[in-house]
Amino acid sequence: MLGLKRGTVKLVPHDKRWESLFEKEKDLLEKKIGNLVVDIQHIGSTSIPNIEAKPILDLSIGVRSLKLAERLVAPMQRLGYELSKRSKNRYELLFTKGPESKRTHYIHVLRYNGAIWKHDLLFRDYLLKHPSYAKQYAALKKKLSKQYANDRFAYTAGKRQFIPSKIIFYNIKLFFFSSPGIIEKHNLVIGHLEVIGKNGTVITR
Repeated sequence: MLGLKRGTVKLVPHDKRWESLFEKEKDLLEKKIGNLVVDIQHIGSTSIPNIEAKPILDLSIGVRSLKLAERLVAPMQRLGYELSKRSKNRYELLFTKGPESKRTHYIHVLRYNGAIWKHDLLFRDYLLKHPSYAKQYAALKKKLSKQYANDRFAYTAGKRQFIPSKIIFYNIKLFFFSSPGIIEKHNLVIGHLEVIGKNGTVITR
């Protein structure tokens, strides 16, 4: 039902149980860290019915400030999560659940209503509302999964080929703004967001 070796790519048919597993995990998180978070959302391909996905749940946790989010580390560890070494930027904390041989959950801790938070929800909601685009995206994912079965980073990069024009238009409207010390821009490729800080730090998504 859930679980995939770290760094590999394997798609499986959509499992209706994924939504209930998300709700179960959300309830657990709200009980343990609800006082520290604003919202918890199911993102990624497991949240889209009728398309194949890697059997790993992606959850997005919105917080008021990533500085305050550091208080999540200890309680998340008690819930079986590990802070990823990829959490080396000030725009996202990434937690993983499950051993490297069988990853089951990714949790992305983001600034609530920040650019990356909005980007991920926009992409999910667009695919939910437009099944034809979801099928196109699924076809691309299937092709890439065969080509890059042991290279998740190349697989992820390949998905940036997917450019529905309406999503691009919505993203231009949504991400054309800046906040103190940070320029946030969309690169006109769905699934690829760049956030550039004053010191030149770049995070892509």
